[in-house]
Amino acid sequence: MITKERLEETIRGVIREFKRAKRIPDPTADELSAALEARVDDLFDQEATFGSVDELPELAPASDAEFEADMQSFAEGTEHLPAYSGTYSRADIYFDHD
Repeated sequence: MITKERLEETIRGVIREFKRAKRIPDPTADELSAALEARVDDLFDQEATFGSVDELPELAPASDAEFEADMQSFAEGTEHLPAYSGTYSRADIYFDHD
């Protein structure tokens, strides 16, 4: 499990590295650090987390026609790609958690 302290230190390390490598200016790094201190507690506040999930809009289930239209749109531009004809073993698919 990720602890609040570990998350904070990881983010601080990233900010330090970007600052050291001059990928972000010092004032920006300072602003990011201040924002981290102000918001990291929210990530571990269950009341805030669950409250924000409850506020998400309900998605209506797609009809078959809508689903087909979405899949057609998704596939556009892939006509030139060859169809996959191989197979994956169970070990290939679940190599990290079976």
